[in-house]
Amino acid sequence: MSLAAGTRAPGLRPSPGLLLLLAVALAQDSEGGAGDLRCVCVKTTSAVHPRSISSLEVIGAGLHCPSPQLIATLKDGRKICLDPQNPLYKKIIKKLLKS
Repeated sequence: MSLAAGTRAPGLRPSPGLLLLLAVALAQDSEGGAGDLRCVCVKTTSAVHPRSISSLEVIGAGLHCPSPQLIATLKDGRKICLDPQNPLYKKIIKKLLKS
């Protein structure tokens, strides 16, 4: 069975719920708001001493990004992305989750 270019297969229609979800996602993406479906951390580093970190934000893996993201706010106010696979940072995350 082949279809000519520009024709649709009979009986294949997207559900209204799927269309609504797609419309909401596109609207949020065009606003640049919370619907941003990209990884925040494009580049990570492992060269940050834990004492220079004032706070950590962990964003779990999901539809927006396939890997977890670890964002550190340094004492000088800069925000950087840390490598979540670094053994030292893994240990810090485990310690934070316990408390």
